[in-house]
Amino acid sequence: MEWRCTWCGKPHEENDPPCDNCGHNKLERAVEQMGPETTDGPQDPVWVCTECGRQHTKNSPPCSRCGNIDLEKRQPDWDELDDLDGTTYRDVLEPRYVAGYIVAAILGGILVLGFLGVIQVPGIGPSPQPPVPAVPGEGEQVGDLSLAAVEESYVEHLDERRTAAGGGVLTNDSDLAWYSAYVNKRSVDATDGDGEDLSQEEINQIREYCDRRPLVTVYSVSPSGAVTDFENESALASALLDGLSDDNRQALVSESRERIGVDVHVGQNDRVFVTVAAC
Repeated sequence: MEWRCTWCGKPHEENDPPCDNCGHNKLERAVEQMGPETTDGPQDPVWVCTECGRQHTKNSPPCSRCGNIDLEKRQPDWDELDDLDGTTYRDVLEPRYVAGYIVAAILGGILVLGFLGVIQVPGIGPSPQPPVPAVPGEGEQVGDLSLAAVEESYVEHLDERRTAAGGGVLTNDSDLAWYSAYVNKRSVDATDGDGEDLSQEEINQIREYCDRRPLVTVYSVSPSGAVTDFENESALASALLDGLSDDNRQALVSESRERIGVDVHVGQNDRVFVTVAAC
């Protein structure tokens, strides 16, 4: 223990005044300078997950490792101080997390495919398209007339009238083509066969393909002679378009439509059934 002069501060080995330096008669014990206390880690308590034991610096559930919401206040365990640095790549790659990532990726892929219509997911995307039924009559060829060519000519004649009225040409749409064929065949089956009329739910299915104001018209034309008497597909298509009601024809010609689907089917007694769906 050293002593020092209270006046000039000179250190002395013993409490034997006066001071050798200034002659002052009072000495005092010299205060030993103590270094700061060191520890192997932080002294503040940590919050430990009751499930997996992961330590957290704050009481901020859930656990960053396992998601448990119960954290317990404890003194830090120096052997697990690396856990205080937050979630690491090692934590992210733990088997349970990897399995979760795989499941999430699979579910996400299924949802995307459902929205795109590649696969059918209940409640997502359009309803599945049932097969077009086989019904009495002819849906492909009558004599030398191709009914597919009649359908194409029908749209061409309609486009000519739309262009004359200042409108644009229509695009043939595969979804609307299926819809018009399905509706038309069901109409033929209900008239010439033993099928049932379409339900309102089936008719409303067009709204899955049309963003706004869909137009669906189902009608039939009975030519004065046989269907095979028409000179060509264009002549038959023109007659079918003329057989459309004035209101529906005007709606197709003048209103803003972009896509169309047409189906033509020749039933019994040369009665021609036509369904037009436009968006």
